Amino acid sequence: IIAATLLGILMHAFAKECELMPPAENFDSDKYFNIPHVYVTHSRYEPKEKVCREYKTTKNSDGTTNTEVIVKTGGKEQTVLSCTNREKNGKPGQYSVECEVPNGKGGNQKIQLETSVFATDNKNYALLQSCNKDGKSDDDIFVLQTNKEGVDPGVTSALKPVNWSLDSWYSRTKVNCDDINN
Repeated sequence: IIAATLLGILMHAFAKECELMPPAENFDSDKYFNIPHVYVTHSRYEPKEKVCREYKTTKNSDGTTNTEVIVKTGGKEQTVLSCTNREKNGKPGQYSVECEVPNGKGGNQKIQLETSVFATDNKNYALLQSCNKDGKSDDDIFVLQTNKEGVDPGVTSALKPVNWSLDSWYSRTKVNCDDINN
């Protein structure tokens, strides 16, 4: 059963069309969304500048959450995505996400994503899979942590069953976030 599960996760990860991984069994939305600020410390895919992002999340009274994705460069903070997350029907830890992206012309472009929190301790780290649903953005897997330095041991443990190593991922420690173009 374990081998079949691991094979299934790997097949999902390498399939042409992005399919969401199962959410973390221990996912607790009340605890998870009380983490107000996290750093993207690692990204599986390009562009490498994704590791310069920070997520600020707030809960709404209607059960949705808002996530503001920001980048700080040269002492300035810029919002690169403003997203509303809605839990997928009966699947805590999986979300339908609608984001607005500044288009550089004073307006916004909307993009549709689906996400899965497939590993988390609900306080210090999360592994987040993001699937593009409209062809306007890239699929990726992110390590989100409350501390932008180092790697929480839970992250390493969560990657072992699928034979992933952060050594081959893009790392915040190897990208100069003060010298990027958004």
